[in-house]
Formats: sequence, C-alpha cells, structure tokens
Amino acid sequence: MPASAIVKPSSTRSPNAKLKYALISLMTCVLLLNPMAVGLTQDLKGSLGWKSYGLIGDVAYAPVWLDGHQLFAIAAERQPGEKEQWGLGALQIRRNRIENRLKSQVRYLLEKDIDPESIQVITTRLNQQMVVQVVIDGEATTPVVTVTALDAEVYGLTESEVAEEYARQIQQGLKLAIQERQPDAQREQLRQAGIGGTIAVLLMALLFSLQRQLRKRRRRLRQEFHNQQEWLNQRQKTGGMDEDTTENTSEQQKQLFALKYQIERKTWQRRLLQLMIGVIGVIGLAWMLQRFPQTRALGVILFRQPIAVLLIGFGITLAIILSHFLIDRILTKWIGTEDQLPLAEIERRRRRVLVLAPVWNNVITTLLGIVGLLVAYSVFSLSTGLTLFTGLGVLGVVVSLAFQSAIKDALTGWMLLARDAFTIGDIIAVKEGTGIVEKMDLLTTQIRNSPGDLIILRNGEITHVTNRSKDWSRMDLTVLVDYDTDIKHALRIMKEVLQTMQADPDWRFQISDEPDILGVEQFEPNGILLKIRTQTQAGQQFTVAREFRFRLNQAFQAAGIKIPIPQREVRCRKSGTLDASDHL
Repeated sequence: MPASAIVKPSSTRSPNAKLKYALISLMTCVLLLNPMAVGLTQDLKGSLGWKSYGLIGDVAYAPVWLDGHQLFAIAAERQPGEKEQWGLGALQIRRNRIENRLKSQVRYLLEKDIDPESIQVITTRLNQQMVVQVVIDGEATTPVVTVTALDAEVYGLTESEVAEEYARQIQQGLKLAIQERQPDAQREQLRQAGIGGTIAVLLMALLFSLQRQLRKRRRRLRQEFHNQQEWLNQRQKTGGMDEDTTENTSEQQKQLFALKYQIERKTWQRRLLQLMIGVIGVIGLAWMLQRFPQTRALGVILFRQPIAVLLIGFGITLAIILSHFLIDRILTKWIGTEDQLPLAEIERRRRRVLVLAPVWNNVITTLLGIVGLLVAYSVFSLSTGLTLFTGLGVLGVVVSLAFQSAIKDALTGWMLLARDAFTIGDIIAVKEGTGIVEKMDLLTTQIRNSPGDLIILRNGEITHVTNRSKDWSRMDLTVLVDYDTDIKHALRIMKEVLQTMQADPDWRFQISDEPDILGVEQFEPNGILLKIRTQTQAGQQFTVAREFRFRLNQAFQAAGIKIPIPQREVRCRKSGTLDASDHL
C-alpha cells in the first residue's frame, strides 16, 4: 500500500446526526421524567409515608398494592424454612390475602354501582386487635386488614394510629379504583396509552435508523483497519525500507491506532443505541399498562424492576465508555512523541498499545459488569449485605475451581504483557514452532509460521519463549569455502559486501552496526567454515541474511572463490595390492 493510499479516518459528525442525537436525548428525558410513568402513588400518601420492601432485624415489611398504587406497608416475622426464600413466606401470604380482599371489595362496589363518595372505611377492635372494615349501605363487611404489633413497630406508632391511617389509605384507594373504571376515565386512559405508544414507536424507529448507519460506518472502518494492518504486516515481513518508507510506516501506524479507537467508539455507540431501544420499548409498554387500573400493577412492576435494571445497564455502559476513553488517553500519552523517544521505541509502543488497550478495556468492562450485576441483584433481593457477600464468596470458590486453567492463562498473559515479552509483529519461537505474533490477549496468543499455518497457544502453556525481533536482532551467518581458498581474501570480500549493503539506501536502515568478522569457525570435511555477524533492526535479520547471501555469491564468483562440492575418491584393489594406476 503506497503512502498516497493511507486513508485519513474522518471523525466529523454531520449536522443531521447531531440533531437526531439531540432529539433522542430530549424525548428520552421527557419520557423518563414524566411523573405518570412511575404510577400515581403520590396521590395516596398519608402520614405513614412510603414504605418499600425491607428488613428490621427479624421483622420483614412490604407494601400492599391496589391497582398499582401503594396503600400502606404490613409486617411479619421472618420464618426461615427450606421452601421459603429469605424466610418471607408468612409476609407474602398475608399481603396476598389483603390484596385479594381489596380486589373483592372493588368488584362488589362496581356490581352494586356504589357512589365512590359514599364509601366509608372504619376501624374497630375485634378479638383484642384493631381491624379495618369497609361500610356499604350502613353495613360493615369482612375486615380487610388486621393491624398487628409488628405493623405498629415498623411505623413507630400505636396500633390505633396505624389502623386510622390504613383506613384513610384504603378509602382513597377504593374511591380512585371506582373512578378509574368509569367510561369517561377509560376513554382518557386509551388516549394517553395511544400517545405514549406512538411516541415510543417513533423514537425506536429513529434509533433503529441510527443503529444501521453506525453499523455501516463500523464495517467500513474495520475494512480500512484490516487493509492497513495487512500492509504493516507485509512491511514487517519483507523489510527493505528506505527513509521515506519508514516515515510512511510510522504514519500508517498512527492511522491504524486512530482507526482502532474509532471502531471502539462506534461499537459502544451501537451498544448504547441498542440499550436505549430496549429502555424506551419497556418504558413505552409500561406507560400503556399503567394507564389502565386492571394492568397498572404489571406496568409498575415492569417499570420499577426491568427499567431499573436497564437504567443500571445504561449507567454501567456510560461508565465503560468513559473508562475506555480514559484508557485511550493514558496510553496515547504513554506512547510519547519523536521529541521524547527514539522512533523505534515509539513504534514498538504503538504495537504494544494494540494489545494493551483491548486487554485493559476488557478488564474494566468485566469489573464494571460485575458491579452492575450486583446492583441489579440488590433491586430484586431483600437479602442483607452479609447474605449477599456470603453467596458471592461461595460463588467465587466454585468459579475458581471450575476455571483454574483460564485463571492460569490470564495470569500468565498478564505477566507476558507487563514484562513486554513479545507483542504483535514480533517473531517468536516456542516449543510449537516459530512465527510472527498476529494476535494476543490475556488467554491466548496466535502466531503465523512460515508455511502460513496459524498456531493458537494458551498463555498458561508458554513456559519458554524466544523473541527474535525485540529491540534489535543479529544476522549470524556462516559460509563454507573450499580448502584451496585464500581465507584472508574471502573474509575481506565478505566484509566489503556487507559494507556495500550498508551504503545502499535500500538497506542502510536495516543494518545498524559495523560487520563483525569472526574468521574461521570450523574445519568441515568438505571445506572451511567462515563466520560473520552484524546487528540489524528488530526482525530484519532474515531479510538481511538473504540479501547478503545473494550478493556474496556473486562476489565469490567474480573473485574465483569456490563453494565446495562434496567429492568422493574411490580406489580399486587387485590381488591384495594397490598402486597408483588403480585410482579412479
């Protein structure tokens, strides 16, 4: 890929896109902050205040609902048992009984066509306990709720005071239930549900459109990233770069780095849009369900639990995006500039960042995901902190036993990254073979050998590794010459050939040191072994050696120096004697 082919990634955003994002933010805020989206519980509040699920020692309390409105809270003593989660079976049974009585009262009032304003709820003492009853046509019905000492303990009031507040809340709830089931009220409910559903559908369609655009942009960026990475890998393998090509390679690495960050941003923007689609869809459904008294309880549950989880996920996603941005900024500063570090060190750091950034991002994403799961767990759970962390401890032991090998791989991968044992583009040798590192993470390393085979190694299995391209490399070459060769002349030619390569603009950047003539290395049966070595740029020793052999062969031919050919002398013996005439 020539320098002119380097694609400058665009980071500009069109005015239409900005308008769409602004519209999304505005409509989402309106939908989320609308008071009716969370139910009309504020209309039923009394002096008791609002009590949700909770525990006070061995006493558990929970709210009583009618048509999705919280009327009051009741309490019961926990009774741990094998079939009762958290020991709350008694509380759940009592709450279901009270809610069923209230629903029966509503049905009865509708059947008798009772005026809502004529509904009366009184308190009385029955069997030494305060009870709350509904009075219809001057007759008291079956008690709706019996006030217990635990109820009074939760609110810090006397049983009589709690009974009065219960009666007030029940009277308001019954009146509202009858009013909401009138024809005029039902028409208004349908109108509001239609408006909310239409807004949700339009907003989701807009988000789907933006998601498709992001997917196309991300696909183009990934293709550009792949093309530039292939070009850099090819330059790493072939070498032979002059000064202009080296500058182009550095520029290409910068663009590769920028493309990677843009792909990361597009990926998380897509995930945010998907999460927003889910949030708005559930909010729209919860809105429509809450318009009707028959389905309001389901709408409230759908809003307060799934929506809470989705909002937690939305917050965790934002935290992940911000953490990735912070990691990118830190690693960008760590790379440095040409004024601070040598160009070779900067290029190596850029290649290391291609590994470090995804690893750090994955670690932070995993940790924040665990935090999000714990917070979501607290939304559904009545457990205490002790119960929660005890369960997590048991889960941690089970996970550690089940994923021992994965943990070992991750720890080994972390040490390899921390010590800069190797990175993408390095030539390494392990017991499985030798090749160029194509991909690396905490768990695995992928190398491509000379035949083109992809070798995937678990980091935990890498006990010994040889890096042949870190910082610098060395061409260590031996040449076999004939026994009749003038050794001094041959060594001088070898040195001159290497010096000629150093003066060549195409090769001077690959050879970083003067040639070291080691002289006669060994006497072989077929000739004399001469050895020469020199220091090269990282990973360029093989390319320099191939070019050196080619030029040395031409220089030896011009000087008349022969490369030995294996020869064999055969002698024949006649009558047990051998003379010179028998030689072949």
